[in-house]
Amino acid sequence: MNYKTSFSARLRIKLQLAYGSKEGKNTTLPSGQNAPAWFRDYLIVTHSIIRSSVPLMQAAYGRCCDLSEEGKLMTELRKYYKKHIQEEMNHDEWLLEDLESIGVSRQESLLRKPLQTVAELVGSQYYWIYYWHPVCLLGYISFLEGDPPKKELIDQLQKITGYPKTAFRTLAKHSDLDPHHRDELNELLETLPLTAKYEQWITSNALYSANKLIEIRNQSSALYE
Repeated sequence: MNYKTSFSARLRIKLQLAYGSKEGKNTTLPSGQNAPAWFRDYLIVTHSIIRSSVPLMQAAYGRCCDLSEEGKLMTELRKYYKKHIQEEMNHDEWLLEDLESIGVSRQESLLRKPLQTVAELVGSQYYWIYYWHPVCLLGYISFLEGDPPKKELIDQLQKITGYPKTAFRTLAKHSDLDPHHRDELNELLETLPLTAKYEQWITSNALYSANKLIEIRNQSSALYE
């Protein structure tokens, strides 16, 4: 009997373990007077990450076009990145609008210096794309869309911050969209002709990205403890 687990399932298990480790997912939400300021900064930091999503996929798509290797892998990668670029377009604008709804101007959001850890997370993706292989970005996307915000969490955030629903539009949309994107990526991972080395590259980047995001979240939360 064959008990071999699919690559996408193995990757999801590893990511779930990462999400639940290092106080990442179980960090207590701030309460009281700190909650509104914490959530405002949470959105600004999230924007500093999400604004890079489309440029990263554009870079990966371009690199797929530049590489001489052909075959099903490169063909399917180009198709996926091209489609997903359209699906993720303007999501950073959604966050800016959410921030404006709670009194944070677009200028204030854009002029906030990003955390060094955000630059490390995003910058590392460009390295993998340009100096190794664009398939690596699938690991980053797997982690970004692998654990979408639950509606119960969004309701809790609205309750502790007192902010209007307009501040949570992007989170709510991703709560609906990301499970579908996650499933589409899982299907892609099962149909791509991935060798063991490709699977290792994707997994390594996914786990690095997940742990780096935990570091970013904990760094931000420490200011309001």
